[in-house]
Amino acid sequence: MSTSVAIAVITFRRPELLKDLLDSLQAQELPADSDYAVRIVVVDNDAAGSAAEVVAASTGPYEVISEIEPEPGIPFAREKSVQLCWDDDALIFVDDDEVAPAGWLATLLGAWETTGADVVTGPIQGILPPDAPAWNRYSDVHDSTGKHKTGDVLNKAYTNNTLVAQKVYHQVTPAFHPAFRFTGSSDLHFFLRVHQAGFRIVWCEEARITEDVPASRTTLRWLVRRAFRSGSGDSISRVLIRPGLASIAKALAYALARIGSAFVYGLAGLVLVRKTYLLKAVRRFFSGIGSLAGIVGINHDEYRERHHTDGGDAVPRDLAAGTGAGSAELADPGRPPVADHPDARLP
Repeated sequence: MSTSVAIAVITFRRPELLKDLLDSLQAQELPADSDYAVRIVVVDNDAAGSAAEVVAASTGPYEVISEIEPEPGIPFAREKSVQLCWDDDALIFVDDDEVAPAGWLATLLGAWETTGADVVTGPIQGILPPDAPAWNRYSDVHDSTGKHKTGDVLNKAYTNNTLVAQKVYHQVTPAFHPAFRFTGSSDLHFFLRVHQAGFRIVWCEEARITEDVPASRTTLRWLVRRAFRSGSGDSISRVLIRPGLASIAKALAYALARIGSAFVYGLAGLVLVRKTYLLKAVRRFFSGIGSLAGIVGINHDEYRERHHTDGGDAVPRDLAAGTGAGSAELADPGRPPVADHPDARLP
């Protein structure tokens, strides 16, 4: 029996980027003696189905299937991809604005084989536009290469370049929480739960994937907002997983530590004239502020504008309007769960 692997992509009105990604995936080659059955699963979060033409035009060695998830929001699209890949032995999450270099798939699958890990994740290398402000070259916000060594065991991951074994998404289900509908961090919340459940997350430095960074993400304004959102998402994730004063206290301590380290990096950057330290100071400071905000459920809706929503469309048990990070469930008890599994409930 072949080992079935699905490459899961969620997309929303980015046909040109999606085409580049699909072309790069179809160009992936596996060793002749490998026994993998690979397919590509695209979930279009646009109810109008704007990705259909690109998907239909994709040709190559791997089957491409696509379904629409009309409910706006990243967690719903990600959860649909899990449902579609439920019977696969593993699924690989990639983003629709990425491009897979030659050898990427073989390297990622090879790391899964050799390490026996439940989750294998690799770095993202951002390709900056030619006119990007100079400070971008001194920041690692768009480049995670070199942050870890191959084989390092991590306590979290993200869905931008990550293989997940079937037993993981069968046990930690539903995977993605609607509290993060437009804010991001539903993947962080999922992988924190994966780690908590005892699964092993391993880094593979060689499984690099690239991403073209748009000009809109090369501004200090974007950097500040992203740092705030990341910090907030971290606090909300941890309090959702384990509600109570202990988690709030830990989130508070983490937030204050981030803010404190920001001042240390800032001072060191000024004394040693290190631009990398100064940028770390900015990111850590606003990440810490975001962490404080996240304790009471406040986050930055980074993706709301792309979906053209007016803020009046909170989902059941959503953390809307800063109502706080309580013990939210994925759905009201009387409603069917987002994932089509009878026992699908968050811990």
